[in-house]
Parts: sequence; C-alpha cells; structure tokens
Amino acid sequence: MKEKYIKQPNHIITARFTLSNLEKNIIYTILSQLQKSMSKDLNQKYVESEVTIKLKTLDKNRNYKRIKSAIKSLAGKQVEFELNIPNGKKPDKIQANVTSLVSGLKYERNSEFISFMVPSQASRFFCYTGGGYTKFQKTIAISLTSYYSKRLYELCCRWADRGGFDCKIEEFRRLMSIENKYKQISHLRTRVLEDSQKQLEKSADVFFKYTLKKEGGKYTDIVFKIHRNIHIGKKNRQVRSDYYSFVYNFLNQYFPRYLDDRAQVYSDSIAYADELYTAYKRFGRLDDDLTTGKKTKKDIINLLNAVILKELKAI
Repeated sequence: MKEKYIKQPNHIITARFTLSNLEKNIIYTILSQLQKSMSKDLNQKYVESEVTIKLKTLDKNRNYKRIKSAIKSLAGKQVEFELNIPNGKKPDKIQANVTSLVSGLKYERNSEFISFMVPSQASRFFCYTGGGYTKFQKTIAISLTSYYSKRLYELCCRWADRGGFDCKIEEFRRLMSIENKYKQISHLRTRVLEDSQKQLEKSADVFFKYTLKKEGGKYTDIVFKIHRNIHIGKKNRQVRSDYYSFVYNFLNQYFPRYLDDRAQVYSDSIAYADELYTAYKRFGRLDDDLTTGKKTKKDIINLLNAVILKELKAI
C-alpha cells in the first residue's frame, strides 16, 4: 500500500517562474533524485549534482528531441525564490535568491537515459526545507496532464491535513503564473479550476471543491475544500475528509511527519480498508484517555503498534 512520496520545499510552490507540463515533470524527477540531500540547515553545503533520467519516465514515446528542448528551456530560465529562515521567537527572516535550474546536457545516441547538471545554488532551491515542505505522490504528479492541475495537486497536498485553504484571487493567479491570462472569472473557472478539479477527482489521491467569494460586487477570494480519494483498482472512492483529517492528525502525534511518512501511509491504508470511521471513533476515545490521564502517550504508542494498527489493517 505504501506509495512513493517525494518532499518538495514549500518555497518551490511560491517561486516565480513559468513552466510547461514536461518541464514540471523534469522538476519532479530532480526532486525525487535529491531526496537524500533535503535539509533544514541553511548552512548546508551543496555541490553541483548530475541527474540522470530515464526517457520514458518523462515521455512514454521516449521523444528525445522533445525532452532535450524542455531541458534546454529550463537551462535558460532564471527562478526567483524566497527562503524562510527560522529566527527564534522573532518572525522568520526572508532571503531572496535567483538561480538557473539546470545546466549542460548529455545523451548517448540510442540510449534510454539523458543526463544534465543541477548547479549548487539550484540544489539549495530543491533541497532546503527549513521553511517547510509538502509530500505528494510522484507518479500522480507526473501523470497529471496540465500545469494547473499539477500546481493545484501540490496545494491540495500541502493543506490536506487542515481540510482546505483560502486564497485571494490575485495570489492564486500568481501561484498559477496566469497574472495576465483568464481575466474573466468564467475563463478562470472553466480553464483552470474546473478542468483541474475534474482531473484530480478522477486521477489523484486528493481533490478539491471550491467556492468563489465576493466583496462589493467583485470576486476577491477562492475557498478550497480538500477531499481524499482512495484508489480501488482503476477507480477512486471518496472518503470523509473530516474523518481522514482527524485520523491523520491523531497519528501524526505519535508518528511525526518530520521523521517519516508513517502517519500518512497508515491513514491511507485505514481509508483503503474502509476502517476510517472505526479509527475515528477509536482514536477519539484514546485522545480522551490521554486528556484525562487514563493513558500516557507511551501507552497509546504501544497499543497502536501492538494491536490497534493491525486491527485497522494499517499494517
């Protein structure tokens, strides 16, 4: 049941650059290969790294010319991004950065692989997690067929444990790199929001529903409500987002996300086994026992590992 999740630093979501669908998939593949270099330490020393990618990972037809063109396009782009640097009890410091993302390209004729270099400053862009990070499934992210659906998938994964998020329309336009496109709200709905909503509901483990809010006769905000899908064969089954959020947040107390992804894997397994409501009720009682002092945190961890997670088919 365990899927391959990758971490993506949150500043990548807010960075200012425009990418094609294929370029975005190259970014996902770079992130996947640099996972072991992820660090919260701003003083971490990064070196130039070589990334080797299987052509069919990026294009099922292994179209070398198309992939080469996308890598060259990435090499010619400068990305502006900000790093949130923890500052004790004071507000985070903000460090502004500009870097190119890739350089060089190496391909042996008739090979299944292509290689390029990631500069040291770009490695910091891909690997610094001091400002937080988001986990999502690489295979799902790559399979989504539009840049907008990929970006919205990232945002849904970032805010899934809170059940949703609000966003100013102007900020949403910036996040989608469409400041000068789809000025009519009807176009924004159909070409960005609704197309992505349908694709995520059909193909992803999370999807969203949204509401547009008005102030003074003008649309100003988008309210996103995030829901979970559980894959059953080739179909998706929706699950109660409130149950899932409670179960995930409960497990996250005992299996923290900064250590590993067990809380998410266990939550997905419980939902897949159709045990979400049972877990919701059972974890609620355990939470009450912890609050009243009937059980300690150690007692609950032992119960989870020895009995409860097995009964809920999480392990």
